[in-house]
Amino acid sequence: MKKLLHVLVFTLAVTSAVAQAQYGWVEKSMFGGVARHRCVGVSIGSRGYMGLGHVNSITNIAYQDWWEYDPGTDTWAQKANFPGGDRYHSVGFAIGQYAYVGMGRDEIGNNYKDLYRYDAVTNTWSTMTSLPGPNRRGGVAFAINGKGYVGTGSGLADFYEYDPATNAWTVKASIPGPGRTSAIGVAVNGKGYIGTGDVGGPSTDLYEYNPATNTWVTCTPLPGLARMESCGFELNGDLYIATGDDYSSGTNYQDVWCYKPSTGTWLQLGDFAGAARRYMTSFTIGGRAYTGLGTSGINYKDLWEFGSLSSVEEPVSPIEQLLIFPNPVAAAGTTTLQWKKYITEGELLLIDMNGRLAKTISNISGTSVSVSAEGLAAGTYFLQLRGENGTLANGKILVQ
Repeated sequence: MKKLLHVLVFTLAVTSAVAQAQYGWVEKSMFGGVARHRCVGVSIGSRGYMGLGHVNSITNIAYQDWWEYDPGTDTWAQKANFPGGDRYHSVGFAIGQYAYVGMGRDEIGNNYKDLYRYDAVTNTWSTMTSLPGPNRRGGVAFAINGKGYVGTGSGLADFYEYDPATNAWTVKASIPGPGRTSAIGVAVNGKGYIGTGDVGGPSTDLYEYNPATNTWVTCTPLPGLARMESCGFELNGDLYIATGDDYSSGTNYQDVWCYKPSTGTWLQLGDFAGAARRYMTSFTIGGRAYTGLGTSGINYKDLWEFGSLSSVEEPVSPIEQLLIFPNPVAAAGTTTLQWKKYITEGELLLIDMNGRLAKTISNISGTSVSVSAEGLAAGTYFLQLRGENGTLANGKILVQ
């Protein structure tokens, strides 16, 4: 029996009273293979696919099995094994009837840059051209307009485009932030998004890639705790980041965040309904996202469906934008921030363009605060004002 365990509401448009989408988690049939983490997940048409991955509680055991999920019948079926051997921390993206899977690490620690194509119609694999960059594990991948994009992993910041028509790769502009491992990479509305991950520590940064111009834009950082090893997915034109941890095998998270590219704002949703974890895997089919597997020291094989349950009319207070003056501010100067809701014991975070925390101001009370730019290098900083219930307001300031 499937159980509806969690319901959450967030704003689809910012007005005083607008149509709200009610989203929730529904537990589905467990993954067909053994419990594991660092897996690959993609969707092809009306089917989802998960496979590869490993467990490392005592000895490192990696897998090469490949499974198909049918949401119509809520069943799993094992398919032809991945031909590259036992592998984990690999990447995958889907174009048409094909999934492209590769790179990653084997159970004795070798990293790879190979690529294989899975045909969902014939249930067969073919060897494709390998990535031209270094071998890697823990990279990201997504598809936009019939092309595949792969980057980061193993502390790298490089980025590549794959053309299935020519079976060839093209080097693209590297992400503007630091190299990283275990980031999230998701395509939304014809743009690519890469963020969070291990940059020598957990991070909150987010970058948007435009394939038409081969350029990157720095987005508003994640307002929540810095993290790596999170799960990212697209749903109905928005980007979601869920779970993760503060460092490998550290504190596991259960929170869920929605980034709206149209406004550059974040909303914190209700927690993921399964156990807190890292290395969760996902795929999206239509108006539903499916997430599962992962580890918290305990390996999981559960699967959860996330999507809209109903529509209601209800006012919701979104995260507001800070009023900042002056802005820009001189390097030795002071600026004032204002917001609407009175707070006590609030906290203000200043985060640089690389997603690193540059300054914290604590014990804020009232509806305004003065901020000194002393000690801050010239550049742009993202501001996050937090109260006892999470982020209240965001903003951006330029220090000259």
